[in-house]
Amino acid sequence: MTIGPSHRWVLPPPLTPLRDDAFDEAAYARLIERLLTTGVDSIGALGSTGSYMYLDRQERRRVAETAVRHAGSVPVIVGIGALRTSHVRALADDAQEAGSSAVLLAPVTYQALGDDEVFALFEDTTADLSVPLVVYDNPGTTHVTFSDDLYARIAALPHVASIKIPGVLIDPAEAAARVQTIRKHVPPQTSFR
Repeated sequence: MTIGPSHRWVLPPPLTPLRDDAFDEAAYARLIERLLTTGVDSIGALGSTGSYMYLDRQERRRVAETAVRHAGSVPVIVGIGALRTSHVRALADDAQEAGSSAVLLAPVTYQALGDDEVFALFEDTTADLSVPLVVYDNPGTTHVTFSDDLYARIAALPHVASIKIPGVLIDPAEAAARVQTIRKHVPPQTSFR
């Protein structure tokens, strides 16, 4: 899977359906198959709308496997955010073993994290990756605020291919200026979503 600054794609993040407090694999497979009929370029499994923080490791592994199996040749990006670095790394292993094309990592936290702690999470996670990593900057959910310098440090790590930035300003000129500011801090091959 190529993730670069000129690459654009439609990446729908399907919900993760539950039935009787358990992952409903059949309903999820139908969601994936329905998305494929629309011509999407990729599938975003276990993002925020996929309720990943409410699922245990085994459930998340099944979601990743189901998404990859039913997506066929369409790339699947799997969310791997968790409260502990060891869990993030285990989830990254599971996503790669399931056949994901990339992983999506939001720095989930209960207590405030400093830039060095957030960087260490990404550094530890990318050490064993064989697929691209998308940085998920979602301060409304994670309560982590990325500085431009933190973007630069993380984007320089191996396998970091893209940054999913939070919603930009409504004014197109201000939004373009914000993206240009970030662009000055990261390698040219890093893309934004």
